[in-house]
Amino acid sequence: MKNLYDPITQPYLFFRNTAKAEKSLPLTYYHRHNAYEIYLFLNGSRKVCVENAAYICRPGDLFIIPPETFHAGICEEACEYDRIIMNIKPELIAEICEKGAQIGSCFEFDSEILIRRTHLSYHERKTVIELFEKFSEARKGSGYGDALLSDTYMLQFLIFVNHWFGRNDDFTKEDNVMPQLIRDVMDYINDSITEEITMEKLADRFHFHARYISRQFRDYTGLTIRTYILDKRIALAKRLLAEGCNVTKACWRSGFNDYANFLRSFKKYAGISPGRYKRAKKGQ
Repeated sequence: MKNLYDPITQPYLFFRNTAKAEKSLPLTYYHRHNAYEIYLFLNGSRKVCVENAAYICRPGDLFIIPPETFHAGICEEACEYDRIIMNIKPELIAEICEKGAQIGSCFEFDSEILIRRTHLSYHERKTVIELFEKFSEARKGSGYGDALLSDTYMLQFLIFVNHWFGRNDDFTKEDNVMPQLIRDVMDYINDSITEEITMEKLADRFHFHARYISRQFRDYTGLTIRTYILDKRIALAKRLLAEGCNVTKACWRSGFNDYANFLRSFKKYAGISPGRYKRAKKGQ
């Protein structure tokens, strides 16, 4: 199983990533974090995929993806691509808001909203780049006040982000360019996650050969269908455990029919046993 769960261990990360990508390869396989991802696309050819939706990126598009949301990047053509990203934990957002900085509105999501997008002008993009460069210089320094200064630049960025999202959320249903078959398979898996899901059932449901469905899914997402199902079941088990469900019930209610396999898969994915995960969530 690929490392689909990529936990952020620091309160926040702020970085720029410039790389060359090959055509049609996922730049990042589907994965999820325990933090928000603020993503500014600067240059290249790329789609951002979030759960069962995919959106074409334009230079200047600014996205926010909430914690624990399955997402990936798909390359449209061989090119250089450039992006600035901040991963920030919900606990830090709450702490900043408690101190009086009202930056939380752009981080409000519900079950119908899986991603936010707005578009920045050339001058707004330049503002972010300059702010990031100042942050990087302060982060590298070891002099008096450098650590506090870098945190100040991080806060400035969050204030700008909240302001930019305050004017509009730039999305319509027609923007979703995820191939219909991939979207339908993901929807079916999500709706049936507690039941037995086989390739034969998928073939009967969508009237394609099982091998074709499997190949299309893997080519687009970089994942096998089995891996996708396993991730979804563990994500559901984590939610059940956080809500107070005991380990045995979380196993069966998340679609696992083998308790030993559940314990093994959960620990491999989350890094800790289900019991320890439940206790950690209870202590928060």
